[in-house]
Amino acid sequence: MKATDDYRQKLVTELIEQSARIDVLVINFRADDDQELEALRTQQQETTKKLQALEEGGNAWENIGDGG
Repeated sequence: MKATDDYRQKLVTELIEQSARIDVLVINFRADDDQELEALRTQQQETTKKLQALEEGGNAWENIGDGG
């Protein structure tokens, strides 16, 4: 299940990076940054959904590796 673990780690890393970028934008907020901030929040929500789906389906991946 190395591929699943690698993908999970990639998603966690993306969430951390997106959160950091959002924090910087919030600190330096300006009217013109609003669109970028919303776009990043949308990306973060999508990444969170992917990670949750992976976590929920994680048992299925493990069962496949055990033959069923």
